[in-house]
Amino acid sequence: MTTITPPAVTMSDTDRAELAKHSKLRMEFDLARPITHCKVCGGCFTLFDVLDFNKRCTPSTGMPPVLGVPVYYRRCEDCGFIGTDFFDNFSKTQWTGLVYNDDYYLTVDPEYREIRPKANAAVIDALLCVGKHDWWGLDYGGGNGSTAQRLRDMGYRYDCHDPFGSSTVTGKSRRQFNFCSVFEVAEHTPDPKIFLADLLSWCSPDRLAILIGTHVHDNAMSDATKLNWWYAAPRNGHVSLYSRQSLKVLAGQFGLDCLSFTEQTHLLTRGYSHSEAWRFLVRGKLRGRLRRLLSPQPCMSV
Repeated sequence: MTTITPPAVTMSDTDRAELAKHSKLRMEFDLARPITHCKVCGGCFTLFDVLDFNKRCTPSTGMPPVLGVPVYYRRCEDCGFIGTDFFDNFSKTQWTGLVYNDDYYLTVDPEYREIRPKANAAVIDALLCVGKHDWWGLDYGGGNGSTAQRLRDMGYRYDCHDPFGSSTVTGKSRRQFNFCSVFEVAEHTPDPKIFLADLLSWCSPDRLAILIGTHVHDNAMSDATKLNWWYAAPRNGHVSLYSRQSLKVLAGQFGLDCLSFTEQTHLLTRGYSHSEAWRFLVRGKLRGRLRRLLSPQPCMSV
């Protein structure tokens, strides 16, 4: 069976001009007020690499054309966080018009609408199905709300909140969430501290587990290879790239513990011992694997 990939949407001259103008203003600003402190720990933040705005994770239509819009990334010498300030003052209109536009959903991230929500819901169900009524979940950055809807269909109390998408959070549910799923969100936020502070503002102040899905760059790149890493992709909106240490430091600033289970699965907790957090993830992982063996279907790993 032949898979037909939809053609990429060509960027308009207007959008190109807006990006070029933004890039010029950004560089002028950086020259006047250079950013030297890490966004996570405040450590020494030095220039690491520069990527073209159009670099994406997995080009489905071959290598995309170079736009000639540079996006500079800096790395912290202390915690290893890598980030760019290119998007720091992006408006919501710029995000939706220049990043999360038709081209994004057609060719940059085609799994966003259906494939990923289905897989994410399966991962969460494998974790929470034992005692499912004890949980009140929030899918933070949940896009169109499909993941949360699937979980509600399974009998969970599960809401969604996305600054650029849908939100089902009500006054009754806010501050009640004791589990939060955050899939492919942390790398999209220009300011990690603001991201985590906002996430916590929706959750219970008591015992809490936050499942974060984002790839860490430990062992994925070096001083020699720089950002020659598939996950470093401005066009995908990947503006913050974490190390395990930077996630641990970020969590600690908010009184949370961080357990990095794999290179892409991290559990932030409050009120859990290390062994409790570890057992929680291991049991969910084993349950998910068993389900896939008994009923094979596309599913992201925990």
